[in-house]
Amino acid sequence: MWLSDRHLARTQRIGRYATFEQLVAAEGPAAVAPDLPREELLPALREIYPPQREVLGTVALEIEMLGEAAG
Repeated sequence: MWLSDRHLARTQRIGRYATFEQLVAAEGPAAVAPDLPREELLPALREIYPPQREVLGTVALEIEMLGEAAG
């Protein structure tokens, strides 16, 4: 799959979770947002995805970067 017009990646694993708490517990905060302190992670996720969207569930993608497009 292409992540953008420049970056090719392969999906290694798809993790599905009911809540952001389950996502962070299973994947670990550093895997979700390595530059964000742990205590800021859940509020930041909820700022991007409000409660009416979180109830739909969350997904974590593990990808393998394959390279960039030529040109």
